Amino acid sequence: MASLIKDRSPSPQLDVEINLLRELLRDLERVRVGQHPGRQVLDDAPVLENWKVTVRTEPCLTGIVRGHPRIQDRRSAITSQLWLLAPELGYARTLSRFYALGEPAFAPDDRH
Repeated sequence: MASLIKDRSPSPQLDVEINLLRELLRDLERVRVGQHPGRQVLDDAPVLENWKVTVRTEPCLTGIVRGHPRIQDRRSAITSQLWLLAPELGYARTLSRFYALGEPAFAPDDRH
């Protein structure tokens, strides 16, 4: 989920996402050490029938990158999932890292 940050004030709208991510991290850490969900957890879980793996679109950023640890300077890049976008404050936070935002591809008035 991407959240737009407009100024330096607190962002309580992030509480729901933070709690979901904490629960996910807790479960991932448990599975990593072999503590898989037990019968009671799975009995209480929704059942998904006729399931398959698919892909869904998630917000991200694209642009010309500089100073990335794994991508050569002045290369076109696509970020990991966008979590925070604060253009007025000059930054974005993706799943993997912060990005300092330079000039956008278009000015806000150029969208029409």
